[in-house]
Amino acid sequence: MYLRRKLLIFGMIVPVIIARCTQVDAGNTKLTITTTTAPSTATATKPPTETPPPTKSPDLKTSSLKPILTSEDCLSAGYPESACSGVFENGQWEAVIGEFNGVKMVLVPAGCFLMGNDEGFPEEQPAHEVCLRQPFWIDLTEVTVSQFAEFLNGQPEPVDDYDRWLNVWGTTTDLIHIQLTNEDQTWRPLKKEAQRPSEHVTWIGANEYCTWRDARLPSEAEWEYAARGPDNFLYPWGNEMVRGNIVIYKGKNPEVGSKPTGASWVGALDMSGSVFEWTSTIYQPYPYDPFDGREQSLEKDSQSPRVFRGSAWYHHWDQMWDNVSATARFESPPDFANWYFGFRCARSFE
Repeated sequence: MYLRRKLLIFGMIVPVIIARCTQVDAGNTKLTITTTTAPSTATATKPPTETPPPTKSPDLKTSSLKPILTSEDCLSAGYPESACSGVFENGQWEAVIGEFNGVKMVLVPAGCFLMGNDEGFPEEQPAHEVCLRQPFWIDLTEVTVSQFAEFLNGQPEPVDDYDRWLNVWGTTTDLIHIQLTNEDQTWRPLKKEAQRPSEHVTWIGANEYCTWRDARLPSEAEWEYAARGPDNFLYPWGNEMVRGNIVIYKGKNPEVGSKPTGASWVGALDMSGSVFEWTSTIYQPYPYDPFDGREQSLEKDSQSPRVFRGSAWYHHWDQMWDNVSATARFESPPDFANWYFGFRCARSFE
C-alpha cells in the first residue's frame, strides 16, 4: 500500500507574520486567502492517544479578515449577510443547504481559523491563522457511487475503461470493494452500493468529476475550515473524541450521512471517518501558502503528491491507530487510489 506521511521535525520556530491578500487560482476558480503564522512549540514526538485540543488562536474579531463581498451581496442573493461579512465563532452560523446540479451543498461563510495543530503530528505544524475572505460551498456528503456512475455515463463517448479515474485493482482484488457494473455500456451501482461513498477514486478522477459537475475540489484550507470553523475544533463536532460520531468501516463503509451527530459547524457530514477525501492541494509543509505552487492545476503539475483529508477509520473499534482529527493530513500520487480514497466537491459563492 502506497500511503505515507512526511514527518517534518521542527526545532525552535521563530514567529513569522505573513500578510497577503491576493487572488488564488484553484481549479479555475479564484479564491482569496490571508495567512498568518503563529508561534509553534512543535516537537517530533508522537501525540498521545487522546490528542489535546489545538493551540488557541488569536482573537479573530481583531484579525486581518477583509471580506471581498459586502453584507448586501449576500442579502441580495437570499443568504445571511454574515456569509459575506464573515463570522468569528461557530455559534454565529446556522447551516444553509443549497442544491447545484442535483447535489446538496452547504454554505461556508467567510472567516478565519487556526489551521494545523501544534500538539499534533509534525506535518500538522506549525499552527497558523488562515482567513477565507469570501464564502464558498462544499458538498453535504462525500460523492456517492450513484453520482460517480452518472459521471461515467455522462462522458461524450462510452467509458469501457475507468482506470484513469478509479484504480480498483491497484492494491486489492477483493470483490467486496467493487461498486459498479457496466451493462450495455451503462454504468450502474451494484446492489446496496448506490448511496455509499465512491471508493478507489484517484485524485485525477476526483478532479475531473468535480469539473464535470461545474465544481472543483476544495483546497486543503477550505476543507479544514469547513470541518473546524473559527472555534478551531479538533473534530468536526468539538474538541472531545466521540466515537459514536465517527463513520466507522465495518466490512464496508456505511451510506453517506449515517452519522448526523458528527456534522461540522456548517452542517457537512462524514468529515471524520468513512473514506479519505482528496483536496486540490499539492502536499508541502506548513504554513499553508497558496502562493508557493501548492495550488497548481493538473495541467501545470500532474506528478506531485496531493493532500487528502478526513481520516478514514478502518481498524478495530478499540484501536486508535487512525488519526480522525480535522487537522490530520496525508498525501498520495494523483494517479494512485485505494478502497478508502474518496472525495467531495466545492464551488465558489455566486
